[in-house]
Amino acid sequence: MSYHPRIESKQLASFLTTRSRNSELWFVNNAQLELAILGYAAKYAERYGVKLYALAIEGNHIHSPALFPEANRADFMRDFNSSVARAVSRFSPEFPGGTFWARRYSQEFLPENEDIEEYFFYTVLQPVQDGLVEKISDYPGYNCFHDAVHGIKRKFKVTNWAKYNSAKRFNPSVSIKDFIHVIHLEYERLPGYEELSQKEYSVLMHEKLEKRRVEIVRKRKLNGLGFAGKEALLKIPAGALPVRSKKGDSTSHRPRVLCVCQKKRAKWYEWYFQKYFLYKEASRKHRDGELHVSFPPGTYPPPSHRLPPETIHLIA
Repeated sequence: MSYHPRIESKQLASFLTTRSRNSELWFVNNAQLELAILGYAAKYAERYGVKLYALAIEGNHIHSPALFPEANRADFMRDFNSSVARAVSRFSPEFPGGTFWARRYSQEFLPENEDIEEYFFYTVLQPVQDGLVEKISDYPGYNCFHDAVHGIKRKFKVTNWAKYNSAKRFNPSVSIKDFIHVIHLEYERLPGYEELSQKEYSVLMHEKLEKRRVEIVRKRKLNGLGFAGKEALLKIPAGALPVRSKKGDSTSHRPRVLCVCQKKRAKWYEWYFQKYFLYKEASRKHRDGELHVSFPPGTYPPPSHRLPPETIHLIA
């Protein structure tokens, strides 16, 4: 079974997940790697005009709810994930090499404001949900909640190596400082709260976080589950295999739309599959030789090895 076709959208946010091969824990206890990943998120969010709502770097995967107003999710994820993979090789000497990611990233649409909020808290509460720590303040790795709700912008310096190396060919004394610029990692405020002051917004988000956290902890303890704790997490070696991990492959069921309300979910599934079947029909025609067939907005023609008739004639 092949992967579902990607659909780009300027209006609908996405929930994105990418997991390391074999779920190996490379994103643990490595401040340099973590900083590099945050820098790449800032770099490519700025380059592609992406609105990040949250970002979680946890053990063996990266989560992010985000909006792509320029319908360029594929470009962002291509550059971000390839940069992260290279950073693992650079900052984790234990990494044996080869492919880093298990498979291509998964993506589900978040069509409504409440859906974005739901997966914002899902993202920031990952360490609690996964039984790592009881409070996110105990998590030894990065958690974006504080940055996101307080409007904090993290600064990163980025060097344009391509322009620097090109300029150096003609002027060996060129200064690298002239090719460094500052970028910021910042998070978009959740939609629906634009009228609140920064203080009002942060107070409300802290209240919502605590309410959800308490409920997660209650359910875990009710089921006889505890928490690993900060000290145990600090002892995990890079590349270790987790005790438990969510796994799937190309045949695993994945929802195309994540929606809190079932009625709204049905509406958005209707939208999704309408576009999906239009894409499938256009794809069939394209593979049959109609190379100029129109594809629905947000979709792309599949790879085709069929040569245009005029090209075949010239070769013959």
